[in-house]
Amino acid sequence: MFVAAQGGAYSQFKRALERRNFLLAWTLANELPRLPRDEAFALLLLARDCDQGRYVLAAPRWHARLCSEEALDLDESQIALAALNGLRDARRLIAAQVLTGLFKIHGFDREWAVLERWLAHPKPP
Repeated sequence: MFVAAQGGAYSQFKRALERRNFLLAWTLANELPRLPRDEAFALLLLARDCDQGRYVLAAPRWHARLCSEEALDLDESQIALAALNGLRDARRLIAAQVLTGLFKIHGFDREWAVLERWLAHPKPP
């Protein structure tokens, strides 16, 4: 059986994400009921690097999830959305610093770790 030999869809997703195999990770994520928020963020950043169109569609959904699951006030919500938008282009380093600050303030350690790993392997805008 393929699933038993390769692991479940979640294990396959994690491997695809680690290997930066965007299409496979995206496809497998759609088969899963719900990803942890930090892994959804990692997939979002991978989309930013590989498929800007999907990033533009997925960023507002991740932002909505962040706002609904955490106690962000209106100003922080707007800052987070602007930073996600800024990750798309040459402002990505400034936007990443803004997100880092927001993540640190709220104790989003896993999301911060994802962002740090992404920054360590920069892709052009």
